[in-house]
Amino acid sequence: MSTVREQVLSEFIDAWNAGERPDVDEYIARVPAGEQGELTEDLLEFMAFAPTPEYSDEALATIRAEPAVVEALTAAAGRTGLLPALLARLRERFGMTPDDVADRLVRELGLPPERTSKTAGYFERLEQGKLEPARVSREVFEALGKVFGVPSNELEGAADVGGFAAFGVARATAPVFRADEDAAAAAGRHLEVLADALAAPGGEPRDEVDDLFLGGR
Repeated sequence: MSTVREQVLSEFIDAWNAGERPDVDEYIARVPAGEQGELTEDLLEFMAFAPTPEYSDEALATIRAEPAVVEALTAAAGRTGLLPALLARLRERFGMTPDDVADRLVRELGLPPERTSKTAGYFERLEQGKLEPARVSREVFEALGKVFGVPSNELEGAADVGGFAAFGVARATAPVFRADEDAAAAAGRHLEVLADALAAPGGEPRDEVDDLFLGGR
């Protein structure tokens, strides 16, 4: 590692640990073009294992007010909610593929390497709004926070905004008392969700990955 790259990495780590939310692009631009790819890997490696800083109230307020977060919240509609849009923006910001995210999640969660593909499938479902965020464990949110360098409670908060349950409440304009057939249909949908939560995708035996993404918080 060159002296310049080592110095920039050290300064980034110091700023991270101080809760200053260092800009990744800004630090990468400080090194020669030929070393920017290596520094990107260094930074991602660090953030994958670094503890989430203790942000001040002011820093958390800044995070919530960032254009990317505000835009994601504004754009999020229907049953997909805020979390899928936020995950997509964070992943794109770091230039990562779903497989890259899954690889780091597997390492962060202490899963065996052969679980990477299954983890990638669950992450893609979560990012695409096809997986109910309330079913995802807190361990996954903590791991995602380390991967993307954001407080895990912010991701959990995003999961609670506009999720499947909120969608149902927001759209509930009909009277509380419905016809029997409507009640039966609603109960059937709930039972389908419950059955899905208890079964692994594809009829495979349930494993630790299923528990992490379907077991809830």
